[in-house]
Amino acid sequence: MPKKTRLGDDAAIYQQRNTQQSEKEKLKNMPWKKRFSYIWEYYRYHGLAIILAFIFISYIIYTIARPKAETRLYAAIINNTIKEEVWDEYKDKITEYLELDPKTENVFFDYQYYYKGTADYAANMRTAFSVHLFAAEIDVIIAPLSEFSSYVDNGTFDPLSDQLPTDLYSSLTDKFYLSGTKDNPKVSAYGIYLTDTKLFKDHSLPTEDDPFLIGIVANSKNKKNAIEFIRYIFNEK
Repeated sequence: MPKKTRLGDDAAIYQQRNTQQSEKEKLKNMPWKKRFSYIWEYYRYHGLAIILAFIFISYIIYTIARPKAETRLYAAIINNTIKEEVWDEYKDKITEYLELDPKTENVFFDYQYYYKGTADYAANMRTAFSVHLFAAEIDVIIAPLSEFSSYVDNGTFDPLSDQLPTDLYSSLTDKFYLSGTKDNPKVSAYGIYLTDTKLFKDHSLPTEDDPFLIGIVANSKNKKNAIEFIRYIFNEK
C-alpha cells in the first residue's frame, strides 16, 4: 500500500509557521508605542548587550586613536625622601611653569628607584634605572651624594658649564659639586646641592650626612626643560 506523503492542514509544521506569521502580523499591526514596549520586553537583554559592546569597542578605538602624552621632563629620584603628594604638586607647578599642554605633554617625577631595600630589590631597581638611562629617557637625576658621585664618575652627566645660562650658572656657583670623571679627570661642576631649596628644606627628611644633588643627564632629549626646572626650584620662594 503506497505511503501518504501529503501532510494534513493541522500538521505541526504548519502550526509553527502560522504562529510565526501571526506573531509578525501582530507586531506589524501594533501602534508604534506598543510595538516599542513589545520589543523592549522580549529583546531588551539583546539590546543591552549590543549597546555595551558598542561602548566597549568605542572606548578601545578612542584609547588607541587618542594622542599619547609626550614626556617633556623626566626626573629620576633615587632613594626618595619626599612624600608622593608633594611630587604630584610639583608636577602641576612645573607643567604650568614650562607652559606645557597637560593633554599632550607630561612631566614625570619617577621616585620608584629605591636602593636601600633587600639586595635583590636594589639590584632590580638599578637595572630598571639603567634601562631608562641608556634609552635616553631621563633628563635629570636627583640623588644623594653617595649615589650621585658614582654616576658622575661614570660620565652620566653633562658639565653644568656647558648647559646652564650664564646668569643661572653664576647664581649657583657656591652650590656646585665639583669632580672629574673616569674619562675626563678635569674638575668641573656636575651637580648642584639641593639642601637650600624650598623643596628640600620644607619637604625632605633630614639628610645632612648624605645630601641630595641634581644633575643634567648627558643624553637628555629635553635639556632646555631640565635647565628651566633647575631654575624654578632654586628661585622658588
